[in-house]
Amino acid sequence: MLVKSNTVFLDPTLVRKASSELDCETAALLRATIRPVFDTAASWASLADILKEKGYRLAFRDGRLCITDRKTGERVCGIRFLGFELRELVKRLGRPIVVARGNTADGDILTKRPKP
Repeated sequence: MLVKSNTVFLDPTLVRKASSELDCETAALLRATIRPVFDTAASWASLADILKEKGYRLAFRDGRLCITDRKTGERVCGIRFLGFELRELVKRLGRPIVVARGNTADGDILTKRPKP
């Protein structure tokens, strides 16, 4: 009896990993470069400006504060991945200015209040 398999093998260089599946080297480098930015930020605006220089931005995705890629808007990681809690950041930096996006719990953090 012959069993035929329809397994399709994808080229691993073409398969994009989800942010929750970062390899350990990438995760370590991300933590090493981004965590100090959060540690030393004096305000949400300064944090956003430094992340912008590095090609990232802060945004809420599904109600969780995340770092996203500035060009694509894709989620890179959550702040918990870096070892931070939103509650701790709010105590230190104050409440962020957030503008809602869409009908889900998504939003962007603004560096200054919009003019009415």
